Amino acid sequence: MREALINFVKDLRDASKDKAILVEGKKDRESLEMLGIRNVFTLGGRRFRDLPDLLEGFSEVIPLFDLDPHGERINRKIKDILSSQGYILIEDFREKMRELNLLFVEELYEKVRGVDSGSGTRQIDKTKPAPP
Repeated sequence: MREALINFVKDLRDASKDKAILVEGKKDRESLEMLGIRNVFTLGGRRFRDLPDLLEGFSEVIPLFDLDPHGERINRKIKDILSSQGYILIEDFREKMRELNLLFVEELYEKVRGVDSGSGTRQIDKTKPAPP
């Protein structure tokens, strides 16, 4: 489990170099950014039809919404909208969240921080975002 969680973050960090990551809110974005994940955009009160403006410059999007009923509804709507706009959606990361039993995106930083302390990997400083 520990290694799978660390690999998940590493893969997401690598993917974020040239793909947009779309999350529900500010806490989700902050959690990911503290792990060195880039190009994180929040829905944060935006109309779904405005998403193409938000994601300008990206052709591939990783929808990373919570796995609760609310997140599932958002994911279905976003998939329909962005697919119809020609975006390539990468859904592997949500499936990996499901496998890792990670229900909420905002939990990711704390979970990684918990496993990081004994894994031999670099420590994460909670006071500042991790470098890219």
